[in-house]
Parts: sequence; structure tokens; C-alpha cells
Amino acid sequence: MYLPPFEINILGTSSAIPAFDRFPTAQLIHINGSYVLIDCGEGTQMQLRKYKLPAARIDVVLISHLHGDHIFGLPGLLTSLSLLQREKELLIIAPKELEEIIKLIIKHCEAKIVYPLKFIYTQTKEVKCVFENKKFKVYSFPLIHRVPTTGFVILEQERERNIIKEKIKEYNIPIHQFNRLKKGLDAEDEEGNVIRNEDVTIPPLPPRKYVYCSDTAVLKDIPEIVLNPDVLYHETTFLKEHQNLAEITQHSTTIDAAMTAKKISAKKLLIGHYSSRYENLEPLLIEARSIFENTVLAREGLRVKI
Repeated sequence: MYLPPFEINILGTSSAIPAFDRFPTAQLIHINGSYVLIDCGEGTQMQLRKYKLPAARIDVVLISHLHGDHIFGLPGLLTSLSLLQREKELLIIAPKELEEIIKLIIKHCEAKIVYPLKFIYTQTKEVKCVFENKKFKVYSFPLIHRVPTTGFVILEQERERNIIKEKIKEYNIPIHQFNRLKKGLDAEDEEGNVIRNEDVTIPPLPPRKYVYCSDTAVLKDIPEIVLNPDVLYHETTFLKEHQNLAEITQHSTTIDAAMTAKKISAKKLLIGHYSSRYENLEPLLIEARSIFENTVLAREGLRVKI
């Protein structure tokens, strides 16, 4: 059965500062022809070019919070898109203050944005659907960090039912009845006989889900929308031995991320946002896998297909 693309492209995995060829946080999600940029650390546009990813086709930008390692690449990307004569609107879903930051930079740098910018503000009190089109939905949910921070859920829209090709001729199904069957309704043949939906269609695969947990302490209350993702990305700034630093800075350890993946029944855990104190990342992977076996290290250039 054909599935449209749903891919996670890792652009940056470092926390706070670039280190060991690791860039600050950024990911580009390709979902059925749409492109969503999640966070935009320093150097994001260079990474997009390096990995030959289409910056001009980004439809939505999601910003989890306003720490510099998650936003310092955005002003440069926005002005570059303007220099490239972008025309279509760009939607930015972010904390309210980001709009003011962008406007000040544009004003005082005498830069120009020649395409429409639209802002939707996140809030950290509850789960909220912040974007929806025919292909997918985006939900924000509260995280626990030193500044207001949200995680994001990218959830594929439910697909239509699939008509069994062999049944079209067997039941003499008229073409104009196909849409009814795809929507789960019964249909009629040319003589007016009822064609039961369950006799001629099969259900689609369940919608795919990606959960993105940016900088956060351990979540005690897990929203229902977060449960059962195909892939969970969870920040993993520290090894277990640095648990005290995680608590002070309101970040997570490998064990915290792995336990969360287990708690929400994730199929795969993707860890990132590594502290610059770690050049070798294998200990983080080993530690996370001791709790949640299907764990993968996020690395620049990695593409994860859902």
C-alpha cells in the first residue's frame, strides 16, 4: 500500500553552542508534499543547503521556545528567503514575543521581507491544535523549562478507505460512487442495489504521528495527544551521572527520555540536544537503550522515515 512521504531531516543536534560539527537544534519535516521546520538554531540555512533540502518550500515554522540555540538562525533564513524572491506566505507558530524580535531585527538592520509573514502564538497552559490542513494537524503541548516552552505533535490526517480493485467489476460500481465508498459510506450500482462499504473497501493504515519534545524537565502529566507516536524526539542533554545539572537547568537525561518513550508507548525514540561536554555520543545511546531498546541517535544529515 502506497504511503506518502513522512520524513524527519535532522539539521542540528547540539544544545546551547555548536560543538564537534554539531549544529544547534533544527529539523525539517516533509509530510506529503508540505515542509515544516521545527526550531531554527544558528546555521540552519547552511544545513538546508548542505543536505539539499528545499528551504523555499517551507510552509510552516514551529518554534518551541525563545532560547537562542532554537531561534538565532531564523532572522537569517527569513531574509535569505526574501532575497530569493519568495512570494508565498510563511506561517510561524511560536511564542508571542518572537514576532517583536523579528520586527526589531528587520527594522534596525534595514532588511526587507517581501512575502507575507503570519504569526500564530503558542501558549503553555494546555494542549492546542495550532495548525490544520488537508494533509496534517499540528498540536502544541506544555513542556517544563526555564522559559515558556511547548512541544509539538505532527499528526497525519486520516486517509480515505481503499476500494478493492477486483470488487469494482464484480459489483459493477459506477465511478461516481467511488467518493462515497472512500468516505466510508454505502453506495449503489447502476440498478440501485445497495453496495455495502465493508464488502468492497478496506480501512486505511492509521495516521502516522511524530512527537517533538524540545527542552524540558521530566513530564509528569502526559497529554493524550502525545500517546502512541511512531517516533518520539526527546531532548537528551545529559547522561544519568549529570542528573543534578538536568534538574538545575530543567533539561532531561538519557534515562528521562527513555522512560518517557516507554510511558507513552512510542515505537521509536530519537534523542538529541546533546551537551557540548560530550564529544562521544555512544554512551548516551547505550544508556538510553538500557531502558528503551529502539533508540536512535539524532545526527546531522540523518533522515528518519515514518
